[in-house]
Amino acid sequence: MNAKLEYFAEIISREVETKRRRAKHQAACDLSKKTATEIESAQEKINLRIEKIRGEAVRESNKKISAATAKIKAKYIASQNFLRAELKKNIARDLKIFAQKNEYEIYLIERIIALREGFSTVILRPEDMKFAQTIAQFTGLSVEEGKNFSGGFILQNENKKIFLDYTFETRLEIFAP
Repeated sequence: MNAKLEYFAEIISREVETKRRRAKHQAACDLSKKTATEIESAQEKINLRIEKIRGEAVRESNKKISAATAKIKAKYIASQNFLRAELKKNIARDLKIFAQKNEYEIYLIERIIALREGFSTVILRPEDMKFAQTIAQFTGLSVEEGKNFSGGFILQNENKKIFLDYTFETRLEIFAP
């Protein structure tokens, strides 16, 4: 009987050892799953934090880029406006010089003849009234003295409702706004 008892004890011992190994293995598996879940959870939290920080960095960078772009645009526009003003000033100066030359009278007559269709009166600046008789003779238009502008002329129809402003200031605004 002793042999039987030993035999059953051995079987029970092996079974206990097998169950112990299985339990140990299951505990290790459960621990691995739990650890993997915790690692995944931690990884998700880290990824969310990284995305939040990345988003904040992108927003901050975009703000800085926008601010720098706005400053650059403002400087560009200021430079452009300065250069445009200088150009207008230089052109206006050159036009005033041209308006004092002998060729200026020919310029006026040629332009008025080219544009006179539908108009009855030409308006000249006070300084150009010295050309009034010649302009009237060549163009067939009546000549009136107008406001003080730097050069050029204004054409008007009979009822003074339609006009063509061909003064230097207007021409300059049209071609160099």
